Amino acid sequence: MKYVLIAEDDVDVAELLGQVLTEHLELVTENIANGALVMDALIARRPDLLILDIEMPGLNGLDVFDLMRSDRHWQSVPILFLTALPDRASTANAPAGVHEILAKPFEISALLAMAERLMAGRKADFAA
Repeated sequence: MKYVLIAEDDVDVAELLGQVLTEHLELVTENIANGALVMDALIARRPDLLILDIEMPGLNGLDVFDLMRSDRHWQSVPILFLTALPDRASTANAPAGVHEILAKPFEISALLAMAERLMAGRKADFAA
């Protein structure tokens, strides 16, 4: 069964993400609310998808992304940035290979489509 790691410090958003993903896709989710704990969670279980918020306590999502992309073991993990700051995510990380960026508030259908596409290993049909 596919596994999605959700790194989101807003409890309500994290619960919504987990509920929607598990109801519509065959997978399990786990939430980490502190960016400093994401790497430990990755080591414990490699996700099929990481949903990564930019603004989190500990390490922010951009720092986590940089750590992952600097270690070849984590470079292939698909990442979906979920953020109220989509311009910051795309500008800071476009050269480093951000797969998808979903702006808050988001449409459930867009979340599901992006998650399915990333877990299937397909890139977006449009520029972020």
